Amino acid sequence: MTWRDTYDSWKLASPDDEIEEECFHEDYETDINGHATCCQCNHSWWMTDEEIKNERERVVAYNAMMRREEWRERCEGWIIWLCFWRRWLRSSEIDDDIPF
Repeated sequence: MTWRDTYDSWKLASPDDEIEEECFHEDYETDINGHATCCQCNHSWWMTDEEIKNERERVVAYNAMMRREEWRERCEGWIIWLCFWRRWLRSSEIDDDIPF
């Protein structure tokens, strides 16, 4: 046993020594052919038919959510414009009476 194997050995580790953590390949990109590449460790694999089906369903659900959000933003813009326009068109009362 050397002095480096003691409790304080972590203090002697250089900052360049990286501890590799296990990658679960949760963040990945796929192409149209079903070839996936992990964004963390660059591991690549071919997706199964079920994974491809799940990925397509996820993309379809995401696109539907984005269309709903864009529609909501457009509606809010129209409502804000309509309220502004109505407020701008509202006539103010004209008081022709001279106060003196």
